Amino acid sequence: KLPMPAPEEILYNNIRRVKEKAFVHSSFYYERQGGSQFIADTLAEGLDLRCSSPVSRLDRQADGGWIVDGERFDAVVFCGNVKDLPGMLSGVDIEGFTQYIDRLESHGTTAVFCDIDPNPYSWIYLPDSSYDAHRVICTGNFSRTNNAPGRMTATIEFTDSISRDEIVRQLPYIPFSPRYITHCYNPYTYPIQHADTRSMISALSDRLAASGLYLTGRFALWEYFNMDVAMASALSLAPTVVRGL
Repeated sequence: KLPMPAPEEILYNNIRRVKEKAFVHSSFYYERQGGSQFIADTLAEGLDLRCSSPVSRLDRQADGGWIVDGERFDAVVFCGNVKDLPGMLSGVDIEGFTQYIDRLESHGTTAVFCDIDPNPYSWIYLPDSSYDAHRVICTGNFSRTNNAPGRMTATIEFTDSISRDEIVRQLPYIPFSPRYITHCYNPYTYPIQHADTRSMISALSDRLAASGLYLTGRFALWEYFNMDVAMASALSLAPTVVRGL
């Protein structure tokens, strides 16, 4: 999330009073209409896209094809959680990876959607011992169409699970008077990497790609990808998938 300067840069910048301007959210583009869903809808145009259709089985066939929940496909691009893969997959031996996959760790996040007082900010990082939230995302400031008339909205993120009662108790301590609307806990938000995580995932990815199953996305590759990096990763994978068909 933060710039990673070398020690020489730290000393030079402090002596010369050079301000850091390369933070990940220092500038960005955002859709005027439809929010980030606009990107997904635009990329999906002309595709056979099926929402709300969970996949439970990935079966590789002897001829190299795949049966996904009873329907045949030439290849599979897996964007889900790699920890779910051993229980879904058949026809490809990944027994040597299962113990490593099982040990993968992550942090979860409770996202709290709120009304909030008007302010000029997008992301707010204000660590404080009086509340457990780690950031406020003022979604209402990204585009005027993100708000109902006369309202300003924000999403406040708390690390790990937190109860509704505790959320409501802590909100008055957070800047700009957030008022609770609803919340949702996701146990998989931030992947935690250890020394051997990347090498293990890389070897697993190569093993699966040889069988026509490709990994991409934050929890498929167990990498902390922002949306733009996740999309770039998928776009760079596309030629490899096409060559394998």
